Amino acid sequence: MEGLDTINEHQRRILHQYQSVTHSENINESIRTLGDNDWNLELAVQNRYTPTTNKHATTIYEQLEDVDTPSSSLLGNRPPNRRVTSFFMWPFNLVWKLFWRVFQIAARLLYRPSITASRRDPRSEADRFLRDFEFAYGTTHPKFFEGGYTQALTVAKRDLLYMLVFLSSEEHDDHATFCRNTLTHADLLSFLNTQQVLVWGGNVRYTEAFQVSNTLQATTYPFLAIIALQTNNGTQKMSVIDRLEGPVTPAVVIRRFEAAVARIGPQLDQLRNEREQRERERALRQQQDQAYRDSLLADQEKERKLKEVAELAKRIEKEKEIQAKKRKIYIQYLVGKFIHQTEQENMTKISFRLADGERVIRKFHGTDTLETLYQFVEAYPYLNQDVKYVDEPPANYTHDYKFTIHSPYPRTVYEPDSETKIMDKKGLWPSATLIVDFEMEDDEEDND
Repeated sequence: MEGLDTINEHQRRILHQYQSVTHSENINESIRTLGDNDWNLELAVQNRYTPTTNKHATTIYEQLEDVDTPSSSLLGNRPPNRRVTSFFMWPFNLVWKLFWRVFQIAARLLYRPSITASRRDPRSEADRFLRDFEFAYGTTHPKFFEGGYTQALTVAKRDLLYMLVFLSSEEHDDHATFCRNTLTHADLLSFLNTQQVLVWGGNVRYTEAFQVSNTLQATTYPFLAIIALQTNNGTQKMSVIDRLEGPVTPAVVIRRFEAAVARIGPQLDQLRNEREQRERERALRQQQDQAYRDSLLADQEKERKLKEVAELAKRIEKEKEIQAKKRKIYIQYLVGKFIHQTEQENMTKISFRLADGERVIRKFHGTDTLETLYQFVEAYPYLNQDVKYVDEPPANYTHDYKFTIHSPYPRTVYEPDSETKIMDKKGLWPSATLIVDFEMEDDEEDND
């Protein structure tokens, strides 16, 4: 196993492929054979069965690639036809061609890259591909999609974009030339930007790109596939509309892309117009729905405020009724209080001049408070009426007097104080004349 220690991971993968095809169990011999052929798997396999020089083997392989097949025009550009130098080699060429195709199909179905032992998610592989590409060929290149192939398809389908898939493999001699001269060419980059093409790239050494190569049935690298959304039998699906395999110039890529655009562009434009129409209709419906919701909310808010006002009015009216009942009870209490009042010594005589000019004289105990004066004025209109008086004032009630009492000269206003006694107030003892000023007309209710 010493030989394995001298090769890197990429070479180990090629070694695995070589042994799978040739059934060779001698690792060191296989490593020497691959090394003699510059680790070119195709040349190494050919030279195992045709012991010729590398140069001659290359010529044979080029001749085999020139064989025209029914799908050669679709699968991409091939190197120009060359004359077969030896007539007797054509049977072998045919057998080898068939063998190599079978091997490629089998490898696609059965083989999985050994480097994927350390699997990465699609985004990581996309980042790795971009770093490797820029390290080898610089930062002038198409704007590669920063994500997985499936995600790129989803974005292209959603936004109705053309999608260009680029698959690379360093095993092919044309790889570096294509990346350096074609994929970074200013004309191609300008075309891709103008057409707003979504470009996804991958290296078949890694898991996702290898799976994509199987899906797209790539056989030769570099590989390009033009993908766009198409409608077949009422079903919309992302489809490959053209593919290019092998080395091609920027002009060829642009020409093939333009042909693809001319072929399916009208259908894609129709899909865009239909989608834009649906978006406009959706936006209009949203605006209408929003206007309806705003109007509904405004009506609900207006109804809520009206309801609040009505409820407040009801509460105020109810509170007024409660206060009116309590006021009536309070008047009844005052009437009973003054009807049962008895004269005693140390009483002061107060003369009240009412608002209508009437004079009323009443005696009060010296221990009566200033509020007693107000209570008398409040109860006076009812003293001569048949009022059912009560012994206790209503609970939780504070009476609001609509008048003030003051002396004529000098003017001194006496507040309805329930603490200050009459005998302690200068000007009220042993007699006084007071004026009653009503602040407003007070609607009196009939008492039962």
